Amino acid sequence: MWKIAIRLLIGMLLSATGANAQFTRQEVLAFESAMMPIDDFLTGKKGTPVTLSGYLRLPKSNEKNSVVVLFHGAGGLGGAGGPVHDWSRVLNEAGIGTFAVDSFSGRGIATLADAGRVHPVSRVVDAYRALELLSKHPLVDANKIAVMGFSHGGGPALYSSLVRFEKLHGKPDVRFAAHISVYGGCGATYREDEVLAQRPVLLLHGTADDWVPIGPCREYAARLNKAGMNARLIEYPDAYHVFDGPALREPVKLPQALTGRNCRFVEVEGGALVNATTKQPFSLSDPCFEKGVTVQYNEAAARKAHEDVKAFLKGIFEQK
Repeated sequence: MWKIAIRLLIGMLLSATGANAQFTRQEVLAFESAMMPIDDFLTGKKGTPVTLSGYLRLPKSNEKNSVVVLFHGAGGLGGAGGPVHDWSRVLNEAGIGTFAVDSFSGRGIATLADAGRVHPVSRVVDAYRALELLSKHPLVDANKIAVMGFSHGGGPALYSSLVRFEKLHGKPDVRFAAHISVYGGCGATYREDEVLAQRPVLLLHGTADDWVPIGPCREYAARLNKAGMNARLIEYPDAYHVFDGPALREPVKLPQALTGRNCRFVEVEGGALVNATTKQPFSLSDPCFEKGVTVQYNEAAARKAHEDVKAFLKGIFEQK
């Protein structure tokens, strides 16, 4: 995979002096992934090849770095208040590298309305391919690569932890050190989704979220804990969707944004995803979907989330 990576060096040994220094090296890396409907993903099909890119920022240029792979939400890498870029800053300042993956541009997705062409969980393939790429980078510690995703990006962050998906689409010799989902969806039940790769899982969610409600994640975290998995859910009171997006200081109503807050899906025999109640195949035209959501930055919740994640990662990386 390293051979097919297109390494476009756009900044090396940038100034690292002063309190505002975040990283000393930045690269744009391209890698091969695949486009596929959710049914094909669940049955292990390879899909149509696509070339994606990501932005690697490393705090240290003379030694191996720990890195967090960041997955954007449905608005794309620069959308919905800019949480990916802000998290990159926060983690870089803590001495942790970041690799912000653009899952949409290489697939021809340019708008929020187009995001429905890609099921969040099918982006797990992007996560595994990014992991494989980074594990071979000379300045990345292959044992200290975590994954973190926001909203739509919570799919690759959370479900790349499943042993079954790892067997279908991953590589047995390289694994993420930890998985972090930030207000990602948990409204679907997959076969063997309680069997994780024995890596810590952290879920962060606002209790006021009306786009991706917290209820299903509470239920999933409880199922994982009952099954003996290392999973933790941290709740942020009165926090809406994108509570960590600093550009959204005032509440923003999105009357046309589609939400599956009333939907529950389940995987059935043969890898099909169906409505848990009606048994109809998964579709964005399912009557359970409706429109109208709220997004808003919550400074207290964002600051707390920053500290929660840094403490979580410190504990993980110090063990490696």
